Amino acid sequence: MRRFSKQELDQLRGLVEKGASLKEISSRLGRGKSAVQYQVSKLRGWRAREKELLVESLTDKELGWLIGCYAGDGSRYSRKGAYSYEVKFALNEDEYNIVRFVEAILSKCGMKTRRSIEGKRVYVRCLSKQLYKFVERYLLWDGTKKSISVRLTDLSMHSIGFLLGFLCGIIDADGGTKRLYISTSSERMSNNIMEICEKLEITAKKYTYDVFHIYLNKTEYQKACQKHGFSSFKHGLSNGGPGRISPSR
Repeated sequence: MRRFSKQELDQLRGLVEKGASLKEISSRLGRGKSAVQYQVSKLRGWRAREKELLVESLTDKELGWLIGCYAGDGSRYSRKGAYSYEVKFALNEDEYNIVRFVEAILSKCGMKTRRSIEGKRVYVRCLSKQLYKFVERYLLWDGTKKSISVRLTDLSMHSIGFLLGFLCGIIDADGGTKRLYISTSSERMSNNIMEICEKLEITAKKYTYDVFHIYLNKTEYQKACQKHGFSSFKHGLSNGGPGRISPSR
């Protein structure tokens, strides 16, 4: 069997990262499926060594922010035949501070990311089976209907730092600042947010239109952020935004 050239291996790696199936890779390279599967298996082993998820390197606030941002703007895809497990954040083109913070947090816990721009969206992608499975420890949703059913697995188990980080992350993903609010299509997530606000002593009111809108008292939110040294990027506090937090838990 003819050995794969460096150019072929690079092409194969790129196709795997894009989630191509074994059949598609085989067709594109003009190689048999068994040979392609062998190379993908080798790549799988390399990934396992290179992509260890170091969650313990994150503070509670950073982890909470990442999960909150994923709850609003995240998604995941898998092609098990090609061993492709992708986690993706879809962010707005005018919010590069949020893009950079997602990349920084993923890098801090050992993940490699790549960025792409499609129209007015900036996508931050990460290929990692560990991260793909990890979000299930914190979030639940029904089947493929994440946007309308996503919620925290168990709100009571989390620290105040995690909950504030989560609130800041979901504001950055699904919130606005003219009046400080969060929009969500998930009723259970709206209930989570109301409970988090109560724990953080932030007055919040929920309204239902086409989706659920939760309006937060901005002054009380500012006080909570200042007390715990964390805030959303969209809120833009002059002191202590997510990029300038204390490393302590």
